[in-house]
Amino acid sequence: MKVAVYDLYWSTYGGGEQVDAAIAECLARAGHSVTLLGPHPVDVEMMRRRLGRDLSECDYRQVRDDDEASAASADVDLFINGTYLSTAVNRARWGMYYVHFPEVPATRRQRTIQMVADAGYRILAGPSQLPPALRGVRDGLARRRRDVRWVHSYSTVCANSGYTAQWVDRLWPCTAEVLYPPVEPIVGRTVSDRSGIVSVGRFFDRRFGHCKKQDVLLDAFRSLEADGAGDLALSLVGGADAQSRDYVLGLRRAAIGHNIDVRVNVARDEVIDRLLGAALFWHAGGIGEDLARHPDRFEHFGIAVVEAMSAGCVPMVFGAAGPAEIVRDGVDGIHWHTVEELTEATRALLAAPRRLEQMSLAAQERARRYSIGEFDAALNAVVSRLS
Repeated sequence: MKVAVYDLYWSTYGGGEQVDAAIAECLARAGHSVTLLGPHPVDVEMMRRRLGRDLSECDYRQVRDDDEASAASADVDLFINGTYLSTAVNRARWGMYYVHFPEVPATRRQRTIQMVADAGYRILAGPSQLPPALRGVRDGLARRRRDVRWVHSYSTVCANSGYTAQWVDRLWPCTAEVLYPPVEPIVGRTVSDRSGIVSVGRFFDRRFGHCKKQDVLLDAFRSLEADGAGDLALSLVGGADAQSRDYVLGLRRAAIGHNIDVRVNVARDEVIDRLLGAALFWHAGGIGEDLARHPDRFEHFGIAVVEAMSAGCVPMVFGAAGPAEIVRDGVDGIHWHTVEELTEATRALLAAPRRLEQMSLAAQERARRYSIGEFDAALNAVVSRLS
């Protein structure tokens, strides 16, 4: 079967690209003819080094936007759209849309504008001939309509988590089945060889939305130190671009004089070493956000959480959205809702090495649910149902 996998952001090597690359690799390995669609040729060697995915058996075709991707989809049997916020219409025989998150819910004002625009457009779209002035009004109303009819061009919609699937059900005229992203396991050490706390996630300035809240974790650790934390250390690890430079500099200034290490844009090997050396994994995505107004600002799945668990870290996650779905509170990790809960639970776990060891082993077992093998089997089942 001829398959096309569409991603406008291959070169960012983010979580979405990790999933889309895994989809392409899996289907190529299964014998399908796979073409990667995107604005620039995919760097196969960089993809292997950065994300651990082998796309050497895939072809490439340039598409620069949704319209070009839609046109390209007509040339394949199965079109898989993994581009965040894409509205490309599928023209292949079968279509699969992989949702990383559907969209930001409209405000009351936006909903009112959309309703008025929709009603006005329906009236003006009826007459076959309109004066030029009214044609301009009609076209203006069309731009303000919320048109999700493109969803119906897809045979199936898959979501990266139950959290995302719930928002698909609320915001789009369809239901989504959950297809969890694959996570490459990290071979762990015994808990006796571990110490300290690590947090892994991109550094995003709060002004730009999806912030991982490393500043909250930094403040939490300083409060632990104030109460006496001994040799306990915190490592904040992640990538950053120029847009988040001020945010990173602020973290580094705040870390001065504390046992806190801020590591930016480090090699993958160092990330793995940090995860293998830490006893606890902290995650704060979503804290301080409004779930009803900004569900996109929460962690939609949590690849870094699963990676940490596979390495044997005990995850301590803000108890909402994707991470709360992955981590079973009190079994293979901890849910927290306030900084005070985080620091208290941290002290309690570090003071109970036997419980820490049990939870570490449980975390490693839980992480196997999100293995490459599980993903491949689930994806092949979806494709088999379509064809």
